[in-house]
Amino acid sequence: MRKHLAQVAARRGKSMNAEVVTALAIHIARDGEPDETTIKSELAELKEGIKLSEEGLIQMSKRLQAGVTGLENLFFDVRDVDLDAFISDQRGQGVGLTRTEAIRKILRSYLHERGYGPGNKKTPGS
Repeated sequence: MRKHLAQVAARRGKSMNAEVVTALAIHIARDGEPDETTIKSELAELKEGIKLSEEGLIQMSKRLQAGVTGLENLFFDVRDVDLDAFISDQRGQGVGLTRTEAIRKILRSYLHERGYGPGNKKTPGS
């Protein structure tokens, strides 16, 4: 529905919000003689819905930014590790790894050694 609304709005040279308001006004008009109070009430509800959506997007944006920051910190720490030497050692044992595969292997091995492997699921606080 959103895609269709975007296409209709583009054809008419209007914003999606303008199309929604127009459609709402038409819908109200079809249900009977629209009065100003009904239209204002419906528009107020629509505005509140849009506001809530914006607040949700802001919260999601903040969470994504926190995730990006966490990943940047992780990658910064990984740069301090001599992955090339590890990859070379692994190649000497017949295992060819990319940098990403090497990081995954190191992390899996580390977690497994400490009891966090696939067969050792721990519950928080245990």
